[in-house]
Amino acid sequence: MIIDSTSTLIDGQLTQFVAMMLQQDPVYNIQFQKGIMVNETTLNVRYNKLSISKDDDVQEEVIFRTKQTIISPSYLPFQENGAFVEPFPQQLIAVEQSGEIYIKSIVILHFYEKSLNSVIQVKDEAIFNGKQLIFRPIKEQLDGMSSLPTTEQTSPYLQCLGGFTILESCQFQPTNFINSAAIRTMHEIGINGKEGNQLDDCNLTFKDCQIIGMNRIDEAENSGSAIDAIGMKITLEACLFDMNIEQYNMMKNKINKQNIKRNEDEQTQNEVHLIPTCGWNTAYIRQNTGSLILSKGTQLSNLNNGAISLLGANLTIADTDVQFLNNIDNSMLQGFNRNEDEYEPIIIKPTLLRRNIACGYGSRITSPIESFTENGLQEDSLWILKTDEGKKIDGQQQDIVYEIECQLAEGLRDVKSPLFIPHIDEVNGIMSQDKLGLDITIIGRHLIRCGVVKYKICEKMKVTNEDGQEIEEKVEERELHCQTELMENAHHWDNESQFSIQTRYQIVRKWKIMEIWLIFADGSQISEVLDINIGKLSASAILIIAITCLLIFGIFATFLVILLCYEYKQKKKINEFKQKENEDQQNLLETQTSQYE
Repeated sequence: MIIDSTSTLIDGQLTQFVAMMLQQDPVYNIQFQKGIMVNETTLNVRYNKLSISKDDDVQEEVIFRTKQTIISPSYLPFQENGAFVEPFPQQLIAVEQSGEIYIKSIVILHFYEKSLNSVIQVKDEAIFNGKQLIFRPIKEQLDGMSSLPTTEQTSPYLQCLGGFTILESCQFQPTNFINSAAIRTMHEIGINGKEGNQLDDCNLTFKDCQIIGMNRIDEAENSGSAIDAIGMKITLEACLFDMNIEQYNMMKNKINKQNIKRNEDEQTQNEVHLIPTCGWNTAYIRQNTGSLILSKGTQLSNLNNGAISLLGANLTIADTDVQFLNNIDNSMLQGFNRNEDEYEPIIIKPTLLRRNIACGYGSRITSPIESFTENGLQEDSLWILKTDEGKKIDGQQQDIVYEIECQLAEGLRDVKSPLFIPHIDEVNGIMSQDKLGLDITIIGRHLIRCGVVKYKICEKMKVTNEDGQEIEEKVEERELHCQTELMENAHHWDNESQFSIQTRYQIVRKWKIMEIWLIFADGSQISEVLDINIGKLSASAILIIAITCLLIFGIFATFLVILLCYEYKQKKKINEFKQKENEDQQNLLETQTSQYE
C-alpha cells in the first residue's frame, strides 16, 4: 500500500484496513510518500508481518497519533466524582504471539491525556523492529494550541512483556512522567514468559539511540526514569543517555515551587554515620533481575538522579569506551535565576561526587575500570554504591531476598572501595591557639563529604615484627595514642582538596612523630600514610632560625676576615716602620763612629 499526495486518510481508517489485509496476506507493506499525521486506534499484529516506512526522499514528517475514544455518557457521573476513565483503551501499536512489525522513519506521539496503556506493546514471542523513529511528547507537537494536552505522562512509550525488540538510530525527546518510565519491561517467568524460559531469553536492544531528558517527576525509589526493567536482556550499543538538566530543573521548579538547597546542617552534624550520606536510590536506568549490557561507546552523562540501579541483575560493560560522565547529584543546585521565561540553575561548587551505579544484593558488575575515570579526573573512584536493597531483614516480610551483596568482577575486582577513594598528598601542622594540641591541615584529592570516611592520627610506633606481622600488644599500645573521627567533624573544611583537624595532647602526646591516614567506617585503610613531625619549634620556625644563623655566621666571618686583614696590614706597617727606624739608627751610629776615628 502506497500513501502519496493523492491519498486521503480519515481517522481510524488505516487501523481497519491493516486488520482486514492481514487476514488475507501473511506480509503487508505500507509506504508513505508524503508527510502526514494519522490518527489511529490500534495497529495490532498477532501472527503476520507488517512493515510501515516513509520514503527516503520525503522530507516532511509522518506522524502517528492515537485516536482518543469518546467516553460513554454512562461513565460521566463516575468521572465527575473523580474516577479515572481510560481515554485510550488500547495501545497505538501492539505486536504479540508470533507477529512481527517493522517501522522506519516515523514520529510516534505520546497520548493527549493520561493513560494506563503504553503507546507500543510487545509480548509473547513477537518481534518489533524500529529504525530512525522519533518518540515525542504530544505537547511538543501541539505547542501553541489554545487547549494544551497533559504535561506529564503516566504510561511508557514502549512496554515489553516479552518478545524481541530492536530499536536502531531512534530518538526519545524530553518527556515528563509520573509513576512510569519511558521504557518498561515486565518479563516474569510464569506470568509474562513461558515456563522454562530464562529471564534474559527475551531481549530489548538499542543501537545508536539517544534517550534524552526522560524526567520522572515522582522520583520513585528504586526505579528508573528512562528504562525500568524487570527481567529480560537489555543491550545498549553506541547509545547516549543524558538528562536535559535545564528542562528538568524548570519542571521541578514549577511543580515544587521551591528552591533546591543543600542542607548544610545535615552535612555538619556530629553523629556518626555508618552509611553513605551521599547515597541515592533513584536512577535513569533500572534493571531488576535479567541482564544489562553496555558496549560500543555508550555514554551515560549528566544523570543527576543516578545512572543505573541494579537488583539481582548482571551488568556487563564490554568496552572501555563506554563512559559514565558528570553524573552529579542535583542537590549541588543551590537555586534558580529566572531570565524571562527560563530558569537557570546556580551551581554551588565544582565537585567530584558522582552517582554512577547503585548496586543491590544479588547483582554483579563486570567492567573495565576505564569506564569510570572520566578521562583521569576520577582516578580510581568508581562511584558504585553497594546498597542493602534485597538483603534479608529479620522480622520483616520481603518479596525478594538475595544472600550475596553486589559483586565486582574483572577490572573492578581489586578496588579498595567501589564508591570513592580519597587521597592525601601533604600534611602540616602548628600548635593550637589554646596550646593544648595541634591544628593539622590535610591536603589531597577526593576529600568528599559522604559520612563513611574517617581520619586516623597516631603516634608513630613500630607495631610489626621482622616478618611484617602486627604485634597485638604493640597495636593496643599505639591505639592508646590515636585519634579517630569522621572527616565531617573536621575543624575546618572548605573544599574537596583540603580540610583541617585538631588533636589534643592528652591523646596524641606532645613532640612525638605522628602518622596520619584515612579509613572507612569499618576500619579498612584506603589512603596513603604520611608522617608529621611537630617538635618544640615548628618546621617553618626551625627553617627561619637556621637561615638566620647562617646569615649571622656569614656576617661575623666576613667581619672577622676584614678585621684580620686590617690588623695584618697595620702590623706590617709597624714592623716596616720599626725596621726603617733601626736602619736609620744604625746608619747614624756608623756615621758618628767614623767621625771619631
